[in-house]
Amino acid sequence: MLFNSLEFILIFLPLTWTLWRLAIKFWGLQPALALLALSSLIFYGYWDVRYVPGLIGSILINFYIGQRIIAARAANKSARAQIWLIAGLILDLGVLGIFKYAYFIAVNLTALGLPEPSWTPLILPLGISFITFQQIAYLVDCRRGLVGESSLLKYLVFIAFFPQLIAGPIVHHRPLIAQLSPDNPRLARLDDTAQGLGLFALGLFKKVILADTLALYAKPVFIAAAAGPISGALAWQGMLAYSLQLYFDFSGYSEMALGLGLLFGLRLPLNFDSPYRAPSIRAFWRRWHISLSHFLRDYVYIPLGGNRLGWGRQLLNLMITMVLGGLWHGAGWTFILWGFWHGLLLALETAWRRLGERRPGFVAWSSRLPKPFWIGLTFGSVALGWVLFRAPDLATAGRIYQALLDLDGLMAGMASAPWQPTAAFWQAWLAAEPGLVWAWIALGLAIVWGLPTGWRWFGYDPDQRAAPQLGLWHGLVTGLSLWAAVKALLTARPSEFLYFNF
Repeated sequence: MLFNSLEFILIFLPLTWTLWRLAIKFWGLQPALALLALSSLIFYGYWDVRYVPGLIGSILINFYIGQRIIAARAANKSARAQIWLIAGLILDLGVLGIFKYAYFIAVNLTALGLPEPSWTPLILPLGISFITFQQIAYLVDCRRGLVGESSLLKYLVFIAFFPQLIAGPIVHHRPLIAQLSPDNPRLARLDDTAQGLGLFALGLFKKVILADTLALYAKPVFIAAAAGPISGALAWQGMLAYSLQLYFDFSGYSEMALGLGLLFGLRLPLNFDSPYRAPSIRAFWRRWHISLSHFLRDYVYIPLGGNRLGWGRQLLNLMITMVLGGLWHGAGWTFILWGFWHGLLLALETAWRRLGERRPGFVAWSSRLPKPFWIGLTFGSVALGWVLFRAPDLATAGRIYQALLDLDGLMAGMASAPWQPTAAFWQAWLAAEPGLVWAWIALGLAIVWGLPTGWRWFGYDPDQRAAPQLGLWHGLVTGLSLWAAVKALLTARPSEFLYFNF
């Protein structure tokens, strides 16, 4: 089920929220949590009910392994706890590997003379990467002694809670479980309802109005590039439109997840913080998919040695971490190279900082450059990487990169529309609204660089330190965003969030 579908907005969410409130008030927390867990499984099964038993089985097995690790630690049997952890990691990564990477590996082994795989690629269970990483983090935290809760029901809610089940954030066990307590007054109160509705409505607007419109200008370019060479104007249009589409798509989902969590009295961690305003690649990864960045740092980069084993090893650790991050997104050479690109950018930044520490005068001029220059440079580097992220294959990405160098074609294309893609079908489509393409791109960039991200504007605080001060403008934005998005959904089929693919 999609957050941006009418059945979710008009049926599932109101019904689930009403039953949750009634259960909290009249029956208590345990029945309410059972209801929330059941609703989350229904939400997941709406996509394909065949995968629900697999999800439940994975949750039960990981919970059992976690309990064995906790018991072994309590008995001071460190070796046994380590064995259980390794068994859990093998299980989780094995399931992920079979569904997501087995076919890719088999196809690439044909280059060594092995026969081509006789099976077709398996359909990925929705959210398998997020679920797997969340459960791996749980098992590792059990091994580190960071988990003390032993309730299966709470663990089921922790993994299956529908606002974060499919596309994150990757939630750690302790902060969420701590909120599933009778001592948490927010579970039974309506204090966060207005803020939750506002965040949900604004995220819905970003997805339905902004991201889905920009997709209309990005998709044809990549289809045309898959068919043959394209012009410079089309290449820049496709790269920028997709960069903005992905931005608003993921930003929208992240804010909708935060808002939905608030409706049920729960505060999810931040996962998105205006990443296109970052003045460096390191800062970008502190703002983009924050929970994944933290996971890769805590469970890959630091265990590899981080920056503790010398400069050369640090650069290697960065490359390995980001390549694995690329593979997490998808089994394909485009994703591997996308991860390599970001690893290379991080390595270059690290080397530049080290050079600045040793020879301050050599790089002092860079500190005099205005911050917008570094923001633009970072955005351009990230946008170039998104071409690999979106392209169906390396050949398509290569044609787009080649066309990006055609700056004369870009200027000519912007000055005289319509533009002429290779594929005749998409040529006709693009010729219908040539003037809107760059207007939407300009609007998207203006929002990205000129307006605060939604959770900041609505005063969302994941640590519950201060109550938000909401006013008339917040109510107007909530109402207009919801009205515009629902109106659009009445005439258009809802599209999946891009991170559902991972």
